[in-house]
Amino acid sequence: MNFAFERFVARRYLTAKRKHAVISVITGISILGVAAGVMALIIALAITNGFRNTLQRTLLGATAHAALLEKEPGIGFEEWPAMAQNLRTIPHVTSVSPVLYGQVLYSGPLQGQGGVLKGLAPGSGGEWGEIAKYLKQGSLDWLQQDTGYPGVLLGARLASRSGMLLDSIVTVISPNGDLTPLGPRPSYHKFRVVGIFESGFFDLDNTWGFAR
Repeated sequence: MNFAFERFVARRYLTAKRKHAVISVITGISILGVAAGVMALIIALAITNGFRNTLQRTLLGATAHAALLEKEPGIGFEEWPAMAQNLRTIPHVTSVSPVLYGQVLYSGPLQGQGGVLKGLAPGSGGEWGEIAKYLKQGSLDWLQQDTGYPGVLLGARLASRSGMLLDSIVTVISPNGDLTPLGPRPSYHKFRVVGIFESGFFDLDNTWGFAR
């Protein structure tokens, strides 16, 4: 493309004669102001997009893109293998796996800490793979080792506030335990900390744990 006219106009404004020097200075200041404004806008948009992408990647790394829940809590899905097979036939669905999760209390050496425990099936490769990216200590392979207690991965803030270290024993208390003649009774289970992860997302690092 021929930009002769545009170059002519720009040269007329930027190379003014001596008697038009004031106009040339004002023009230069205006151009610098516009350039600075555009630069600030580009930087702000880049920061916003980067934060959004990081937040989405962190959230979707720990949770599924879509969750299918039962109509009534506690019922579950009896025919989930057939349902999972049907879901896998939907275009763009890459992975389907059953999970269990709920509110629990993590009882550590320092204090108890409320949080969420999510149980993933051993074959949930995609979700386990995303969690493995954030591991600071431990290994996913330790979840398969028989150490007397089932393994659990904890968020870094959750482990720090409760005083739980790698290879320590944590008591997990679920309010939705066994049903007795006197009413619901909390259930207690001991886990061995086999990994500590830090995703950079506060809620995930502060309250979540993962087990098989």
